[in-house]
Amino acid sequence: MASRLFTRLKVLFVVVLSASGAVYAQNALTRSVTVDGTQRQLLVYLPQDFQPSESLPVLFCFHGGDDSAEGMMRFTADFRPLADSERFIAVYPQGLIFEGSSHWNSEGPYDNGTDEIGFTRAMIDLLVRDYAADPARVYACGFSLGGNLMWDLACYLGDQVAAVASVAASMWEWTLEDCSTTDRTGILSIHGTEDSYNPYNGNQYSISIASLNAHWSSLNGANKSPLTSTVSPGVTRYLWDKGDGCHTVEHYRIQNGPHSWPSFSKEVIWEFVSRYNSSGLIGCGSEVELVIDRYNPETRQLTLNVRNLPAGSFEIRRSSTGSFQSFRPRIEIDQDTVFPLTIPSVPRDTLLLQIWERP
Repeated sequence: MASRLFTRLKVLFVVVLSASGAVYAQNALTRSVTVDGTQRQLLVYLPQDFQPSESLPVLFCFHGGDDSAEGMMRFTADFRPLADSERFIAVYPQGLIFEGSSHWNSEGPYDNGTDEIGFTRAMIDLLVRDYAADPARVYACGFSLGGNLMWDLACYLGDQVAAVASVAASMWEWTLEDCSTTDRTGILSIHGTEDSYNPYNGNQYSISIASLNAHWSSLNGANKSPLTSTVSPGVTRYLWDKGDGCHTVEHYRIQNGPHSWPSFSKEVIWEFVSRYNSSGLIGCGSEVELVIDRYNPETRQLTLNVRNLPAGSFEIRRSSTGSFQSFRPRIEIDQDTVFPLTIPSVPRDTLLLQIWERP
């Protein structure tokens, strides 16, 4: 999905998500930051043809316990092709060795003194400084122990991380007890019911997934009852939609699923987090509408209005079937565009319109 859609189209107009091809690139840069006198490492993947002027979003991906940044990038959660097509910076932090294996430290009774929150802040600073990353669109995801860390980031770094996604990882009891934040954060979790490492119904160390969702939906001001849908055999999606705020909670329940990273996770994670910035759901509070005023089939002239367009640079694209394409010449719009807007020479079979946010 190569764009965020802000449209609610009327009459015979249809919204679809478009995809763009990308050439898969391998380059990843090893960078380091110093936190409390300790040098910490991270792999930074810049999408193909990266330009600092783009000010791209950032997605951190934290590996599981006893794994590595490179292993996470190459084998578990390779976001590189998606970063190329969707235009974001993918970052793989490296955990420190603790008691013989790579590890992520969590606040609580087993705190080993490693400042993972400080590490994340330092990484954000580096990306904004060196790659002009967009500080309003910083996201994080993690698997297993790296996923457990997501709840610390949401609790203690919600002022800088717009949305988090946790895979096969519950929330520690002590994190819940100490989580006094009022910062709202987009919340996504993906979890199997037969996860033996992080049990779905909790244990003496962690809370149940039901309790986790209840906590975050309450904090986010989301609706009390979720909308449910079956997305594939054995996979149920729960959505606590935005209520009095602009933040949601989403959960994918995998019936009989083990402690693993499901194959659909990358696409689901990016689709979820990319709808957020530091204020919440992008465009929340003033739904953007593309309204067709009239279309003359003889002259092929189209007149339309766009309402509630947020700040930024956008483009109107068209399609008959398949992916959306730019008009020729391009039709670029922003808050200074004068509407209604008239577009000449629009064939009837291309009256599928989309508003595309430009990088």
